[in-house]
Amino acid sequence: MAEVRIEHQLNAPPALAFGALGELLHEIQGQVGAWEGFALHVDLGDAGLPDVGYVAIPIALEIQPGEPGVQQIPVTIRAARHPESFPVFSGALGIDATGPAGSSLWIAGSYDVPMLGAGRIVDATLLRGIAHKALRNLVEDVAVACRARIDKREAAYVRYRLFDRA
Repeated sequence: MAEVRIEHQLNAPPALAFGALGELLHEIQGQVGAWEGFALHVDLGDAGLPDVGYVAIPIALEIQPGEPGVQQIPVTIRAARHPESFPVFSGALGIDATGPAGSSLWIAGSYDVPMLGAGRIVDATLLRGIAHKALRNLVEDVAVACRARIDKREAAYVRYRLFDRA
């Protein structure tokens, strides 16, 4: 098992960020709209190959029951097709407050590689850190989507306050 903790700063209030995160994870789980066929991805250069493209593995994200009042969402992430051939991640995504108007999106947990000992050797040598890099890309994708969702809501609120109430 390999342990992972990755953080990404958001310039958003924690409550808004956590609400957006929950909505996004439910959409990824349900393969809704733009999240249909969502995939973890890594550049070929990250795998020690010529950097002329990337590899994308469509995922199945499962939200697990969590504790009420805790700003984290337990998840399991596995490949949508042939899950026995790819690492399985178990952990959580969450939001930590960094102030009244700032927050940090994080993912923490562990992943198991397939093929027991041989899988660990491949993960440690040939594909060193690929699963970690794929999770880092996931956090960046989700952070961008959270920020966009929050910005859209704030713009709608400003329009309402300025124009609809006049």
